[in-house]
Amino acid sequence: MNRKTVVCVWLLIAGICANEALCADVYSDRVAAVVNGDVILESDIRKHKQPQMRNLAGFPLGIIPPGKIPTEKEILDELIVIHLLEQEADKRGIRVDDKGVQASIDSVKERNKLSQDQFILSLAVQGLNYAEYRDMLKRQLKLTKLIAIEVQQKVPLSEEDAQLYFKNNRENIDQQYQKLVESLSPPRTSRESTGPEIPTHMEIYVGGKVRLRQIVLKIPSRDKKEMQRVMTKAKKIYHEAVTGADFAQLAKKYSEDSLASKGGDLGFMNYKDLMPQLQKVVQRMKEGDVFQPLGGQDSIIIFYLAEAKNRQMKREPIPEKYRKQLEEQLKKSQGKREAKPKVNQDSDTSIMGGQGDDVTLDAKNSSGKQSKILTPGEEKEYRKVRSKVSSILRTEKIQARLKEWIEELKKSSIIEVKI
Repeated sequence: MNRKTVVCVWLLIAGICANEALCADVYSDRVAAVVNGDVILESDIRKHKQPQMRNLAGFPLGIIPPGKIPTEKEILDELIVIHLLEQEADKRGIRVDDKGVQASIDSVKERNKLSQDQFILSLAVQGLNYAEYRDMLKRQLKLTKLIAIEVQQKVPLSEEDAQLYFKNNRENIDQQYQKLVESLSPPRTSRESTGPEIPTHMEIYVGGKVRLRQIVLKIPSRDKKEMQRVMTKAKKIYHEAVTGADFAQLAKKYSEDSLASKGGDLGFMNYKDLMPQLQKVVQRMKEGDVFQPLGGQDSIIIFYLAEAKNRQMKREPIPEKYRKQLEEQLKKSQGKREAKPKVNQDSDTSIMGGQGDDVTLDAKNSSGKQSKILTPGEEKEYRKVRSKVSSILRTEKIQARLKEWIEELKKSSIIEVKI
């Protein structure tokens, strides 16, 4: 590995640090709750409470009041419900394929105009690695499927329902809709309002022993096009690895060194015996992590941390020049979020249903005939706010049904709260 490559890679991993609360040293982790045998740890609560995590993983389950910064008890209650829903999805055989997850990630990258490396760095600044983000997104998509089947599809909403709601609440439709939009947006903390907070330290793991696996792709010549071809192949293999493929099998299939038949297994090595460049790589890796392709003089290498023993976690200051680059990355991300258009309140899209209101409303009264519920004047006014009315009413019905169903799941479950 040449020096330039190592410096560039270390710049990427230097950003892999959560904010101050996430970077706290944790040497013990108590059980917070047990849900039908599944364990929720105190560290899960701390991580789920972070604003950046809630922005990414927020799911409107009706447990935490809209616009409120949650307490640890509320976070625990929400995690209990998430575990119940995941268990129910597994019972029903609900699955989300990798293509669907990747399509969602590609959509996020495209909207924010981020390359793969930039996307990974933006996650790192928020305390996540790529694999964690994929798992979190996969869970969201699975729960969305489950709720669509069990809740949304069981909430009928007719044209008459919407018109009657309008008649009884016509003076407050705009205010109620605005409240609905705000309730579906994560609360802004004082930290967010004063600008991005750049982490000052990062966690590293030193000492002990590590067992690495590697995939080596040889570069036949120093021709620029040839190097680019090999790097493109390496990135595809890396993508397979981080999306769940068995690394040992990938090594057997793709690696071009003598260890390929052994799944690229380098065996256990003492941390102190590693080259300084390789120490920098493994310092930021946890068991199961795959490191991005590293380009050397005549080959490209992908590392996987299979096992680690007796390592010590330390906190190391992030060099100022790297913090400045992180700050620039955060500012760009924040600018893109602020530049996003406001919700189009006149669009014909249901907020929670994900479908147009013309679809979610039964077409009993769509023939153009005068409504029996509304006067001609009221009906003319209703048509102007029809999408808002159906969004408000559908959301209320979905939330009521969701709450009822969650209570049913709790009654049939064994839940032990330990704290």
